[in-house]
Amino acid sequence: MLEKYKFSPKFEKLLNFSTSKNILFLMASFFVLTFLTQFYSIDNEVIDWDESDFILMGKSFYDGYLPYIQLWDLKPPLHFILMGLSFQIFGPTLLVARLLGDFLIFLSAVLIFYITRFSLNKFDSFLTSSLYISFVSFEFSQPTMTEYTSTFFILLCIIFLFKDSKYGYFFAGVSISLSILTRTNSAFVFIFLIIYFFKKLGISKKIFNFIIGSILPLLFLVVTYTLNGALKEFLYSVFIIPLRNTLIRDNFIEFIRTYFQSIFLDSFFSLSLWALIFIFFIFIVIIKDTKLFKKNLKALDSNEFKVLMITFLALVISVLAGGRFFYHYLIQLFPFISIFIFLFLKKFIKSSNAIKFFIVLIMIVNLIPLSKESINKIQNYSEITENYKIKSFLKYIDSEKELLALDDHLIYFYLEREPITPVVHPNTIFKTEDYKYILEDLIELNYIVRDQSKIILSNYPHYILCEAECKVILPMNYLEDYKLVYSVDNLNLYEFSN
Repeated sequence: MLEKYKFSPKFEKLLNFSTSKNILFLMASFFVLTFLTQFYSIDNEVIDWDESDFILMGKSFYDGYLPYIQLWDLKPPLHFILMGLSFQIFGPTLLVARLLGDFLIFLSAVLIFYITRFSLNKFDSFLTSSLYISFVSFEFSQPTMTEYTSTFFILLCIIFLFKDSKYGYFFAGVSISLSILTRTNSAFVFIFLIIYFFKKLGISKKIFNFIIGSILPLLFLVVTYTLNGALKEFLYSVFIIPLRNTLIRDNFIEFIRTYFQSIFLDSFFSLSLWALIFIFFIFIVIIKDTKLFKKNLKALDSNEFKVLMITFLALVISVLAGGRFFYHYLIQLFPFISIFIFLFLKKFIKSSNAIKFFIVLIMIVNLIPLSKESINKIQNYSEITENYKIKSFLKYIDSEKELLALDDHLIYFYLEREPITPVVHPNTIFKTEDYKYILEDLIELNYIVRDQSKIILSNYPHYILCEAECKVILPMNYLEDYKLVYSVDNLNLYEFSN
C-alpha cells in the first residue's frame, strides 16, 4: 500500500512556486524549518571551540581591525568579516553569531531548491531542501562554522554555472573564490571545475571569465592588506600556514587507520553508518538490474549533474587530503547528499513514493522533539542567557588583570578584551611539538615570541580559566600558587595567591 502512496495533490499544488504568493510560502517554510531545527541548542555556549575563535575574530573586525591585524586564527578571512558585519548590524552577541549560521542554512536551502529544478519537480526539490535542513540539525552542526559560509558560496557558484552564460561563469568564479577565502579546501572544487571546463570547452571565453571572476576577490583583499601594510600577514595566514598545517597532518593510510572507526562505527545511530547502509542499498539496486541502472545513468549524463558530482567528489577528496576528520566537515557534503538521494529515487527506484514517505516520516520524527525544544528555548531565552556557564565567571574576574583562558576562551568575548596573545586559539602556543612549524611562522609574523608558552607561565597570569587543558598544558604542581575562585561543571577559575 505504501508503494502506491502519493502526497496530497492540494499540497503539491501549493508547492507550485510560480507565483509570488507561493514563493513566499517556500521562503517561510524553509525559514521555520531552519529555526525549529537550530534554536534548540542556544543554551549551549560552546559546542565547538572553533566557533569561539570565529566570534573573537568577528568581534575584532567589528572593532575596526582587518583579520590578522589585531588577532590571528588559522582560517581565511571571509567568515570573520561576515561575522563582524553581522555584529555591526545587530550587535556583538552569541545569539547574533548563531543566527548568522541559521541564516546561511536558510539561504542554502533556497539555493538547493533552485539547483535541483534541472531534474526534479518542485515538490521533490522542496523535499530535498528540507532534507538538507534536517541533516544539519545534528548537534555538531549547530555552531556557526566556516562550512556554512563556504557551502553557501559553492551553491551560489553552481547556480551561476547552471545559467551557462559568460556572465554566469564570471559570477561563478567570484562565488567560488569567496568560498575559498572562507575555507581553503574549496580550492579543490575550483581545480576540478577548471579541469572539467577545459575538457568540455577547451580554451574558451567562459573559462577565461570564470578565472577572472575568481581572481577579483583575492585581488581586492591583496590591495586592501597592502594599503594597510599587512600583505605578509595576509599571505602567510591564507596560504602558507594552512598549507604547512595540512602537510604535517596524517597521511592517507594513517588517516584511514586512525579515523575510520570514529567516522563510521562510533554507534548504531551514527550518521555515517547510515550513509554506508545507503551506499550498500545502491549497490544492491545496481546488481539487481544492471541494464536499467546503466540506462538511467545515461539520463543523468547532463552538464548539471556532472557539475554537482565533480563538486561533491572534490569536497570529499579535500577532506581526505586534509589528513583528519571532524563531523562538522560533513556540513559541506550535506547539500549534495540530499540532492543525490532524491535524484537516485527518481531515476532508479520504481516505488520511490514509498521511500519518500519514509524519508518525510523520519524528518517529522526528527523535527517534533527539536521543535518543542526550540520553542521552549525562545520562551525562556532571557533565563538561559542569565545562566550561561562561562558568562557566570564574569563576576569573579577583574577585567583589568591578566587572564589565561586555556578552555572556553569565549570568556574574552564577554570581557570585551583581547586574549593573552593575538593567537585566539590559546592552547596552540602551548603545544610546541604539534605546531612547531606554525609557531615558527607566528614568530616570523611577530604574533608571538620564541618560547612564548614558557614566558606566559613564568609570569604567572593573575587568572587561569581551564577545564581539561589544565592537566594537558600546565606543569605539575603549577597551580599550587593559585587558589580556586569559582567552579562550574569542571570548568575552574584560579587566581594567583602569592
